[in-house]
Amino acid sequence: MKHFIFADESNTDKARYMLIGGIWVDEETYKRVVDECKRFKLENNWSEATKFNWKNLSKKTLPQYCQFIDIFFKYNLQFNCIIIDRKDVDLKANENKDSELGFYKFYYQLLRQNSQKGTPYYIYLDRRNNREPTRLEVLKVFLQKDTHKPNWLGIIQTDKGIDVKTIEFVNSCTYELIQFSDLLMGAIGFHYNKRHLIPNASIHKIAFADYLAQKIRRKDLIFNTGREGYKNLNLWLFKSNKKSAKI
Repeated sequence: MKHFIFADESNTDKARYMLIGGIWVDEETYKRVVDECKRFKLENNWSEATKFNWKNLSKKTLPQYCQFIDIFFKYNLQFNCIIIDRKDVDLKANENKDSELGFYKFYYQLLRQNSQKGTPYYIYLDRRNNREPTRLEVLKVFLQKDTHKPNWLGIIQTDKGIDVKTIEFVNSCTYELIQFSDLLMGAIGFHYNKRHLIPNASIHKIAFADYLAQKIRRKDLIFNTGREGYKNLNLWLFKSNKKSAKI
């Protein structure tokens, strides 16, 4: 059976915490979710091209946004996210001093760590502008590549690559599961970057983030599951080799 990954990034500006995350879903569940999203939009008199995103959340749209994200929980979709602390991690800390390369190395970590070996994946990322046009081709090669590392006994162990059938940029307007990712990361980044505590913070975004926290029975969205995951929300706060800054 085919498996899909629908991914996006958030808080890529000057925010302390940057997020890269996505939805992992099998083909059968994906079809059911898409059908329900279409019905939901029709019932609310919205076109199929309606895009749900964090930036457009408002007083008028808040109830529908909460109902829309309920679909994510109804189907128990799996959301995996890597959170990068800019005070702890330098994206330019690579051989080329290239922050874009550093960004894609974290995309690699997210996709590789959360995908199963021997499962065919079709990966769709929200479109973004890259300085280097071959980023996705290079990312695909490294995702498929076997790695060989010594364990604590010094014995070389092989970590098989993942089966990437395709990886491409798409327009999130036509992919509701990327919109789920956008909303989840928008709310998580809102809490992580403490934007909900700013005096003029949007009360509607505060309400949506709180709604998500209530759905998973937590007081807020500032938590770290590591690589193991927590229910269907896996938030991996990446730790570098040096002492990490605390939240």
